[in-house]
Amino acid sequence: MPMNLLSLFLAFLLVLAVAAGIILLKHLHKKEAQLQSALGTPGLVETSSSPYEMSAIDQLLYDRCCRYMTEHRPFLVDSFSLQDLANAVYTNKGYLSKTINRFSGRNFRQYINYYRVMYAMELYRKNMSLRVSELAQLSGFHSTTSFFQSFKIVMGEPPSHWCSRVRRKYLKTNRND
Repeated sequence: MPMNLLSLFLAFLLVLAVAAGIILLKHLHKKEAQLQSALGTPGLVETSSSPYEMSAIDQLLYDRCCRYMTEHRPFLVDSFSLQDLANAVYTNKGYLSKTINRFSGRNFRQYINYYRVMYAMELYRKNMSLRVSELAQLSGFHSTTSFFQSFKIVMGEPPSHWCSRVRRKYLKTNRND
């Protein structure tokens, strides 16, 4: 009889642990969506062809990467590498690379360039007198050409067009005030 009671209790604990895991996973997905919305971070990409299953641990690692990139802005250092990011978030670079690929749909270089483009846009909104070449340099790009290419991939238009559009919108808004 005591053995049956013990088995029943252990089964109950197992059900509770599974339920808690499911709730935690749903909470993590909700938090990621809120973080992405607030920070403009790269979103989760569904990769049904991936042989790897996304887990809550992978999600936590990806969230840690996004938070580190936003808070510390290591992408501004042109020598910043995958190994540097792996060290910062306490993992190995192979696992980190796979996690970034699965969750963002980008390789490490594209992931870094995404943050650089977002930072350049932030800089321009604060100081619209900056030239495109200055934005490229200030946001960590090695060359204006790589900045143009990355910007067009991320935003779907060249940086000069985006800057002109933002400037026009700003002027229009300020005239109406």
